[in-house]
Amino acid sequence: MTALLVGSALAACGGSEPSSTGELFDASTVHEVEMEIADDALDLLDPPSDTRVPTRLTVDGDVVPVAGVRLKRGASQFEGLDGKPGFSIRIDEFVDGLDIAGVTRFTLGNARWDASFVAEQLTYEVFRAAGVPVARTALARVVLNGETFGLYVMRETYDEAWLARTFDQPGGNLYESPGTADATDTDLELRTNEQRDDTGDLAAVAEAVADTSAAHAREAIEELVDVDELLTVWAVEAMTGHWDGYAYDITEPGLVPPPARPAGNPYVNNFYAYDDPADGRFVIIPHGADLTFGLGGRDWVVDPTTSAVAPPKQNATIAVRLWEDPSFRRELAARIRWTLDEVWDDEMLGRYADDLADLVRADGLTGTREHVTLDDFEEALAARMDFLARRGPSVRAELGAGS
Repeated sequence: MTALLVGSALAACGGSEPSSTGELFDASTVHEVEMEIADDALDLLDPPSDTRVPTRLTVDGDVVPVAGVRLKRGASQFEGLDGKPGFSIRIDEFVDGLDIAGVTRFTLGNARWDASFVAEQLTYEVFRAAGVPVARTALARVVLNGETFGLYVMRETYDEAWLARTFDQPGGNLYESPGTADATDTDLELRTNEQRDDTGDLAAVAEAVADTSAAHAREAIEELVDVDELLTVWAVEAMTGHWDGYAYDITEPGLVPPPARPAGNPYVNNFYAYDDPADGRFVIIPHGADLTFGLGGRDWVVDPTTSAVAPPKQNATIAVRLWEDPSFRRELAARIRWTLDEVWDDEMLGRYADDLADLVRADGLTGTREHVTLDDFEEALAARMDFLARRGPSVRAELGAGS
């Protein structure tokens, strides 16, 4: 069935490669993304699966005759075709060599839990300023078979092409967290070099974490994991309230109102890990940072006064072993202070949020599948800005860093 659909799509629209486009993730504009999917392919999309179906894809006027698309399935993104689903796009799914501006994969997030449309972009901006490699994002208006679904957050996907743009040696193993409650930070899924299927590098980390004595844990872990980079990731998670990421966990009274579950979040979620051949050590790559800047979920928020220097998630086994060392805890506090003093820029982040907000207002949120009204957006934006304004002074007071 898929082969027939691909053949029909290629025959219908030529088969020529798209021309080069400008900056695909230019955040100063709302990009136009249009998909045309045959009815029989739509039937294969929903319920969602790992199988991508062919779509004629147009991005800002650049046409890809046939790309692959599936619905996003994550808890914060999932909706069926009767709602406003998130989409995962692979441009070279059916025709090798296709890309747009060097990008082969990207996602269209439906902002299901972030009515402000700014939290994820602000968080990645802080990571970038701190020197942590993260995805680029932009806003996009999505049209499917002539129907304007609404405004989405477009985000590039971590894959071989992204590694080649980001690392000097892009041939290492890239892993993704599975996002399940019982998974640890060494229970990861291989995303590159699948045919080679050699995950001995990850097994070595798990062994070092499990078998090394407390006195030598830092030394053993540091041989396999870039602990300095991990400190920065953890610090930015703490500053942005990214409780749904790798290490940072909120503590009471962090959630308002407290959710109907025990305090603490067991999920080590929303991160990739790359074994960089340049030095043979893993680096943590943040991902899925939409529940940040005060977002706790649908019914509760993260208080900006919640502690920044807090014990890690119980399933972040690497972070747990490092936290056992008082000197590491002091290093973490110092890295959070550095992030606050050298990276966290209220004015810059506020201007970025204002620029994004102007784009949302200009769009009007008039899509047929939108979850929110402009009034909902303004309320959510105000909450994100309140977190931004109050987070820095709260962390500074906690660290005793003065005014």
